[in-house]
Amino acid sequence: MRRGGSGEAGLTLVELVIATFVLALAVLAVLYGMTATLASIRVGEDTAVAASLLRQAVEETKLEPFDALADVTWFGYQGMPYDVERTVTVAMTNPNAPGRAEVKQVELRVYRQPRSRYPEPVAVWTFLVYRGGI
Repeated sequence: MRRGGSGEAGLTLVELVIATFVLALAVLAVLYGMTATLASIRVGEDTAVAASLLRQAVEETKLEPFDALADVTWFGYQGMPYDVERTVTVAMTNPNAPGRAEVKQVELRVYRQPRSRYPEPVAVWTFLVYRGGI
């Protein structure tokens, strides 16, 4: 603060501009922190939902007959804004019966909708299914 020749106290224009700038920086820092926190919460929610959907998809896969296991995509799985994609590959064939699968590798991937905006899977789970059980 400056004291003028007349004995009045007050802020100069430069001091007021600097104080406003410092206050604006502090507000921006708080807003940035809030935005980062909200983004982290969203990622956590997506991960939790994806893990639950993966468990359900694994249970569905275990209930299917071994020879019927095939690639599939469930859009809007369980009424949620997520797609679950299943890819099945033969991991091992029977040496005594060429071409007969004995072990299949199943990969489940959960994608947030719309896929055009979220092209990377939220979660992936890979497991083996054996003829006669998991």
